[in-house]
Amino acid sequence: MRERILYSSLKLFSEKGLENTSISDIVEASEIGRGTFYNYFKTSMEVFCEILEGLNAEIDLKIKEAQQGVTDVYQFLYVSFKAYFDLVSTEDMVLFHMHNQNKIRTLSYSSNSIINVVNNLKEEIKKFHHISFSDPEFYKMFSLVAISSASELFICLHLGYFDTSKEKMAHFLAELFASGLEGFSGSPKQL
Repeated sequence: MRERILYSSLKLFSEKGLENTSISDIVEASEIGRGTFYNYFKTSMEVFCEILEGLNAEIDLKIKEAQQGVTDVYQFLYVSFKAYFDLVSTEDMVLFHMHNQNKIRTLSYSSNSIINVVNNLKEEIKKFHHISFSDPEFYKMFSLVAISSASELFICLHLGYFDTSKEKMAHFLAELFASGLEGFSGSPKQL
């Protein structure tokens, strides 16, 4: 039942957005009774959060799988971005992101699974010994900027800002961040 509710809700959130999806909509689409819904969830927001948490956990898993055995910074970043783009590029995921981008932004950075993605990226970047930030917080800042950049580029692609492939976006971001990391000292610049 829980999976049926989540599946139906994902479809509705993808078509209509969270704000335009009521519990009645979810109950009807799930073909369950209202009481059954409340056995599993209290609100449509709770359903949305569980879907988002599951998606973010899957992103974390797919990125880790893609990073296995990679020893080059560019390739490490490329496979990470590509894994993300591959996962979120299904029709449902595109619509889900398009119709819920503000909620996703608001909720994702407090999501345990996104915190894991950030922390994993932060720790993995430290393994490239030629990358060294003067301030340990820069690793976390880098991770947040990399993750949010991929998400924003994905949204802009689907809003029609440009026409390109997932591979080209992954290459662009990997090239941008790899070259930036290689030349970044972290020392304040003199004005």
